[in-house]
Amino acid sequence: MHKKFYTAASVTFALLFAFAAAGCGEKEELPTADAWNDILINDGKPLTLLVDINQLIPTTNTVPSEQQPIVFRSTQGIADEFCKMFPNVTIEWAYSKKSVGDWAQWMTTQISSDDAPDIVMMHGSEYSDRDWYVMLDEILEEPNVFIPQGERGSVHWKDMFPNYMWLSDMTSDAAGHICAVPVMCYPGSATAYFYNKEIFARLGLEVPRTWEEFKGICAKIQEYNGTVPEEERITPVAPWSLNATANVDVWDVQFSLGPTFADKIRDQWDYDGNGYMTQDELLRAVYEGVFYGQGKNRENVLALYNEIKYKYNNILDTGAANTDYEPRWNKGLVAMMEDGMWRLGAENVNAERKFEYGIFATPLADSSTSQYCADFEFGQGAYNPPICESFNICKQAVEQKGEAHLLASKLFLMWLTTPENINKMVDEKAGENIGAVYGTIIPAEIEDFVKGEFARTPNCNWTTGVTVSTQDKMSRAFQYWVRDAYTDDRFLQRYDENLHAGALDMIAALGIDTTGWTDGYGAWG
Repeated sequence: MHKKFYTAASVTFALLFAFAAAGCGEKEELPTADAWNDILINDGKPLTLLVDINQLIPTTNTVPSEQQPIVFRSTQGIADEFCKMFPNVTIEWAYSKKSVGDWAQWMTTQISSDDAPDIVMMHGSEYSDRDWYVMLDEILEEPNVFIPQGERGSVHWKDMFPNYMWLSDMTSDAAGHICAVPVMCYPGSATAYFYNKEIFARLGLEVPRTWEEFKGICAKIQEYNGTVPEEERITPVAPWSLNATANVDVWDVQFSLGPTFADKIRDQWDYDGNGYMTQDELLRAVYEGVFYGQGKNRENVLALYNEIKYKYNNILDTGAANTDYEPRWNKGLVAMMEDGMWRLGAENVNAERKFEYGIFATPLADSSTSQYCADFEFGQGAYNPPICESFNICKQAVEQKGEAHLLASKLFLMWLTTPENINKMVDEKAGENIGAVYGTIIPAEIEDFVKGEFARTPNCNWTTGVTVSTQDKMSRAFQYWVRDAYTDDRFLQRYDENLHAGALDMIAALGIDTTGWTDGYGAWG
């Protein structure tokens, strides 16, 4: 469920960041340049704000070293400037979160010990069934007090951002409430394939545009491997660590298969008829049986997940889940490395790699893959850049610590999202990210990439589960099926019952009124 996005407008990268927000909304009176001077946090008494901004937390090292080659310090300077404006406020960084793998368990522990961060990154609405977040709808209607009058945007903080971002599950929940503020986007695609240009040239391979072309490249590499000694064999694809084990939420579903498989059945989930999948439409479609494997779309579900099954059984190396592919990549024995765009910074300082690498955007499936898959178009320029960093205000933290923490959290996020401050972070990230607000810069390091050809990804996606806990159960059933320990029928039964349970849990947690909805679970029986 992480790193998914849904679009609400056809916005190319160039258009998104070329225009200042002044053109986005109706003109209203804006705050003056020193509007924040009228604000007193906590009656001037000391207040410590505990902040987790994920990959934007400043590094503890200020100079690169062999052990810590990455230095990122711009957010420390941004925080220092904030504390100069509000001298009774101290910013502390939640470094402990960066050292754990299970964020949900970490967050549960922090809340139970009254030590939850005031600001936290938890992938937008992914844990919205747990009631961890302050709803930000009304706050985002306020002005950003750090934007001078007459500059960038309207009176509403929300209008500093492109509208499509507010339909993403990185900002909004299935009840239509905003629970996170976007700060950074991926430069065109959330994930990508880093590829060895020398291998591609030697084997006469072309960068793939579609899922079938991607599979074809893997087949050619495997054919080559049959002609050389074992020590010279090339790994076609090294999976990202969390995709190394088969699960229903792998990136292939999120980015390569899900959008076009969902687009094929658009008429079944597009309740408002506007062509864009919203979070509430997706939840309703799950509830009503659109995505159930034992229902009318059984063949669609099987066709989609058979593509993933094929990859794990026929493309990935045996033992991929327990393999560290970095040494093989550096030795030039991996053709394609599946990773996020966040890899850019580390790869550019990778002294072990001796070959030139390239990047291509994740290829999409089309009708050449399956009759249950829609076709799509290509265009120049990155399209609707997906959100990579959005931040929640923790409900339990501000309730336990007091109203002043809510005010301080809101103001710090406003400060963080001014174009000047986002540009500082974008510049230091050197092409890993772009800003989520209008009027931010395009880093020179990625300008050619984002101006290249990109698929116009459909404005929808396939469900990969509704809650984290039910998604995990669906994934366990999927793993049995991939190993042929489950029949199709047994896999789909377990898939459906957990998908339905997740929908019921989310509906109850968010208090969603299902009047007019029809529970489709079991309707096929």
